[in-house]
Amino acid sequence: MSAVGNVDPALDEEEEEAPGLWGSFGAALRLIVGWFSVAIGILNLIVEIDRSDATPDGAYLLFHAVLLVGGALLVALGWFDPRPGIPGYAAGAAVLIAGVVLSALPRNNTVCCMSAFDERHGYPFTLVARDVGSRWHVDSQHFLADLLFWGFLGLVALLAVSLLQRATQQDTRQRGAHHHPTR
Repeated sequence: MSAVGNVDPALDEEEEEAPGLWGSFGAALRLIVGWFSVAIGILNLIVEIDRSDATPDGAYLLFHAVLLVGGALLVALGWFDPRPGIPGYAAGAAVLIAGVVLSALPRNNTVCCMSAFDERHGYPFTLVARDVGSRWHVDSQHFLADLLFWGFLGLVALLAVSLLQRATQQDTRQRGAHHHPTR
């Protein structure tokens, strides 16, 4: 509301309160991570596509494509105004947890990460590896990168559920508005 108030009282009801310190901090952090992800995604996609020594690593390309898309979604999150509710949060968490766990089960032979070990697990980056008969080696940096990858895919699922719920609610409201009972 302006210092003199709004001419239309209906506008006063639509205005929201300021987000407060924690809301502003969260929005700033979301934008910083989003823009950083977009920049790194673009730069690494360009570098990987332009490799002259061999064909690009598919997992590396996919990671940076997801980083680019996820970063763009974080930046645009205010525009989407998601209200995912329990189904959206459940879908996002399910993609994150299932992605990290299920991608670590099968062996991989991606170009990146811990190629000195005989047995490697994780996608898009190897996060656990070992030589036959030896102990497992866990790479915390690749684990964080995999969490980011699957977290961004979880964000896509969360937004998809949120937008689907919104479309369903609008469709229900429109049908109710067009239905005029006869007297």
